[in-house]
Amino acid sequence: MQYTGPGGDVVIPDTLNGLKVTSVGSQAFFQANSMTSLTLGTNVTTIQPNAVFQCPALAMVNIPQSVTNIGDGPFVDCKGLTTITLPGSNPFYAVTNGALFNKSQRDLIEYPGGLGGSYTISSLVTNVGEAFIGNSLNSILVDPANVVYAGTNGVLFSKDFTQLIAYPGTAPGSYTVPKTVRTVVSASFEFSTGVTTVTMGTNVTSIGSFALYDCSALTSITVNSNNAYYTTAGGVLYDKAKTVLIQYPSGLPGAFVVPDTVFNIGDGAFGDAFGLTNITLASGVTNIGVEAFYSCINLSSATLGNNLKTIQQAAFFYCPALRSVVLPPTLTSLGFEAFAGCQNLTNACFEGNAPADMGSVFFFDTSLTQILHVNGTTGWGATYDGILTAPCTSCGGIAPVLQIAEAAADSVVIAWPSSLAGYTLQSTANPAAGSWSPVLPSPVVAGGLFVVTNQASAGARFYRLAH
Repeated sequence: MQYTGPGGDVVIPDTLNGLKVTSVGSQAFFQANSMTSLTLGTNVTTIQPNAVFQCPALAMVNIPQSVTNIGDGPFVDCKGLTTITLPGSNPFYAVTNGALFNKSQRDLIEYPGGLGGSYTISSLVTNVGEAFIGNSLNSILVDPANVVYAGTNGVLFSKDFTQLIAYPGTAPGSYTVPKTVRTVVSASFEFSTGVTTVTMGTNVTSIGSFALYDCSALTSITVNSNNAYYTTAGGVLYDKAKTVLIQYPSGLPGAFVVPDTVFNIGDGAFGDAFGLTNITLASGVTNIGVEAFYSCINLSSATLGNNLKTIQQAAFFYCPALRSVVLPPTLTSLGFEAFAGCQNLTNACFEGNAPADMGSVFFFDTSLTQILHVNGTTGWGATYDGILTAPCTSCGGIAPVLQIAEAAADSVVIAWPSSLAGYTLQSTANPAAGSWSPVLPSPVVAGGLFVVTNQASAGARFYRLAH
């Protein structure tokens, strides 16, 4: 169950409908933006991993004596959280210098996301788990007597400096991973707001999942050309063969065309890329990973490759600017909540047979009242994922979305998906006058797009596609 209340000071009751409330489930408080404090009931014994996730106004959490089990990262990326309270008599956990520990002080469970400045890990700590995900620190230091961890330049490493474990969330500017590092640990930079560029050295052999996810100021990732495992192009991180797109920098704006070599869009690869407006997948892409385009709030157009087979769980979860999508004939599976929360999605058209529905694919897509599928395809019933279906001649009836970008001081580039043919680009200086003229030169096809470069003129100019 997920909290949907009005926020403010939230109190979990001791009992509900006569039953004791004993556990706070994973993501029970998911992006509860207006919640300012959370007090757990006196019967709660378990706080599951990621129980409270991205609640920016949350300032205080009160944990009762009854709690005996707290999972990893209980309060993830809550950048307003400054206070965690816990009775000193609790036999399992303790709060020391604002941070939540197990009783022995060996497990650092949560460092509140709203506490900035510098923090020093004591000599006792042997496990930090997910404690620093979404931190607001400018420096993470380590007591030299600690036998597991070490710190330098404010960054947390393993004692032998072969693993980069946590990056201070608000440290500004560019960062170069030291030559000693072999592994960049999962989520090590996740939700960092200060870092703008990250450079991986020759010796990095492993980059964990979501390591560079949702770094809002990050515009470029670079890799030493001698690295045998990874490479970059245009600031985007790939495996060495460029078959897997690993991470698109969250702060990199505009449209993006996936290279032809890529067959897999990695988990979280574009997640929370707030500036991403349009995505075009190459024909080689067969899989879109978990949360690959999660919360891309300005993504208005997604052109999916014609060999795509699987779209994984929450791949396009909460993309409110996305209004239409064409699903290719090769698609065999749609993951749980793959397009959930896309409340402005009005058109979804399938070119092939009905893919496996892993549940709640279009959950809370309040504008989607009908799903189209091309005549002659199989497996379709009266509904799909609980939404009425209807046959159509082709998916070409879904209008493409124009992309526009400045090419130089005196020209602009206008583009739209080449999979949607039959449109003519027109322009006018005054749309109210109703006088539209074809734009020259004729479009060329590049990277899955129709592309027109148009000379800029004095005054405003408006463009549209006529069919």
